[in-house]
Amino acid sequence: MPDTAIHRFPSPSLVFALTCLTSLIALLAGLVMSHTPKDVFAESGPIERLSALYLILSAGLLAVMSERGRWHQVVLVAAAGLRELDWDKAFTESGVLSLRLYSGDAPFIQKAAGLLVLSLLIVAGIRLLRRDLGPWLRDLRAGRLAAWLIALILAMHAVAKSLDGLGRKLAPWGIDLAEWTNRLAGRSEEALELIAAILILQIVVLIRHKDGRQDGRA
Repeated sequence: MPDTAIHRFPSPSLVFALTCLTSLIALLAGLVMSHTPKDVFAESGPIERLSALYLILSAGLLAVMSERGRWHQVVLVAAAGLRELDWDKAFTESGVLSLRLYSGDAPFIQKAAGLLVLSLLIVAGIRLLRRDLGPWLRDLRAGRLAAWLIALILAMHAVAKSLDGLGRKLAPWGIDLAEWTNRLAGRSEEALELIAAILILQIVVLIRHKDGRQDGRA
């Protein structure tokens, strides 16, 4: 008898192909319609929007999975997606991740809301480490694809964050980067974050597909 639990959800390879095709179409449309390539990589451009879309979609899929106890993953992935949309700065004067919000003269309600968001993220992060770090390390040793994709995503985000504002970071060391190098670093950061968002969605689909197999055998 066919495994109907699996067939109700697209295969990981199909989702990956559709995601890549959607990204390609959106980026080509952005290049055709924009005045310069700079618009494609700009804040609120198609690359950043796609990254946010894939992260929020990943959070939504995590939220409806059969396995319980994933709320911390939902919170962290959704927060990453909303940050791509600059929601962390949209409702406060300095942004909930900025120390200026809490040390400055911002209204008390903004400080309280920011502390609430930070507390939720900290709790979710601690739960992620306590609940998922061990299984992830074991899956790495076992050579499982999802675990190695997570490792790749972490490496990509580390490189992307190092490229963010590279000229500003190197200026105190007396290193003055050319405009072209700064532009290349900024565009590389956006590209890496988009690829990472695509891979995060792929990991969630792989987990969902695994859950479907388990449900089908139950």
